[in-house]
Amino acid sequence: MTRRAPHIVCYAPYTNWSIHSARQVTILQALRLRGCSVTYVACDGVYPVCDMTQPANGAALEAGLQACLVCQSSTAARLAAWGMPYRWLGRWLRSDDFKAARAWIGTLSPARFTAARYEITATDIGGEVWEIGAWVKSSVHTHLRHNVLDLDNPEVAEVYAQYLQSGLLACFGLSRLFAQEKPDVQLLFNGRMSSTRVALELAKLRGIRTLCEERSVVAGRMTLFDNAHCLDLSGVDALWQDWKGVPLTPEETAETAAILEDRWRGHSTDVSAFSKGLDDERQARAHLGLAGDKPIWVLFTSSLDESVDEPRSTGVYPTQAAWIEATVAFARTHGDIQLVIRVHPNSGGPRSLGRNPQDEAFFEALARSLPDNVRLVPAADDTSSYTLAAMADLGLIWYSTIGVEMMAMGRPVIRAGASWLAYCDFFTAADGPEGYIASLDTARRAPPQATMAQITGAWRFTYLWYFRQSIPFPLVNQPTWFQGEPAYKSTDALVPGKDPSLDHICNVFMAHAPLYPNAAQRSATVGAHEATAIGRHIAPFRADTGAGP
Repeated sequence: MTRRAPHIVCYAPYTNWSIHSARQVTILQALRLRGCSVTYVACDGVYPVCDMTQPANGAALEAGLQACLVCQSSTAARLAAWGMPYRWLGRWLRSDDFKAARAWIGTLSPARFTAARYEITATDIGGEVWEIGAWVKSSVHTHLRHNVLDLDNPEVAEVYAQYLQSGLLACFGLSRLFAQEKPDVQLLFNGRMSSTRVALELAKLRGIRTLCEERSVVAGRMTLFDNAHCLDLSGVDALWQDWKGVPLTPEETAETAAILEDRWRGHSTDVSAFSKGLDDERQARAHLGLAGDKPIWVLFTSSLDESVDEPRSTGVYPTQAAWIEATVAFARTHGDIQLVIRVHPNSGGPRSLGRNPQDEAFFEALARSLPDNVRLVPAADDTSSYTLAAMADLGLIWYSTIGVEMMAMGRPVIRAGASWLAYCDFFTAADGPEGYIASLDTARRAPPQATMAQITGAWRFTYLWYFRQSIPFPLVNQPTWFQGEPAYKSTDALVPGKDPSLDHICNVFMAHAPLYPNAAQRSATVGAHEATAIGRHIAPFRADTGAGP
């Protein structure tokens, strides 16, 4: 019996973030060539608020009365140029839906927004409970760039109310879309942001498999998440458990070195590269007034508002702020160390995506009460985070990326937060506040040294994060981190056998092929080469000859 090719629905409200839509269209056209049926659904300005106008997204659409019209017209032009048939979400919405959404908001007090739910019994949709308050909460955090949502603040409550209204409209429209189209698989961008999160969660309720697409940090690559949004960590956790004991090949070591050195030197063009590259360590010491005869500990904060709503966003303390305060208290009573607090540049630096006003207020207040042996480097300060990492005797992180990069330099790091680094056993990690303070005391008494096993672990995790959990996608050119254009002139380039990565992605959709390969068996010779190559790259840092290569 011949198995029916699956029907794929792609809900794409943010088509003008073209790095994503160009890849989605390419995948859909390839699936169609393999016998699948596909439907592309774009947004026609039905929402009162949208993630595309958030400053935190870096490529934000200018907000205003014309924003939706501008977005809709450019979406139509883009899809026409790409030869992609599409439908507007509005065809699955009714005028009564807008009235119902406004009326529902009127029944809620702001204190109930985060737990707001809508129970539906209408026969054309079916009986379900929609946890809209939880589904849109992450977008409210990033819209405002607030770590904590103060719902007594009218501005915060108004933004949340708009996202709730948009979320309910998405529920109405997508529910009817799913009921009519009966997709086997949904292709979705991101799955975290407001209506994309609604699409993911509704599909789960209906038993529809969703594959969420996100850009990789490496240009020309993409990542897929199976029935999970883009901040879900179960996939990378499993990959790390599978691969952490496997040495990198010479090619993988070279790719890892290229990524690390691009970031260390300030050459990375990715949106997540917020710091300039390594510069003169002596100037940094002089700028901060650091003594040469006392150890330097550098605490790197994390930019939290995008991830703060995730289950693993905490750590050995309930909040990052509590951890920072505990570390400052330790330094206050131990004048033999010098503590530098590097505020994450994305909290409000020159390269930041918007500004986090809560972070700015916290660190302004903290700066007024620091002891003499503690320095605070604000987000806007031009001091290179990589120079601080290279000159530090010890790094302290919540879960900032630079912790991995610093360990990859050969510098010891204590991790206090969880999130994506929770299972990275190459860090020193505490199991609670007492354990954390004990780790600091141990480091003060006997300055730690990173072992080669720890450094190698950081390199393997770096390769996994940037390459192993992503898929090459050469069929779309990527001039900037958020723009994309098809790199092919006709769909002949998409037929089976032309591009191995596209063939693999189509097999994931059509045959449930595994997203990523299982761990390989590698010889001791590979491991020896890995250690030698890593040692060569980090020798300048280990020799304390300044700020690295």
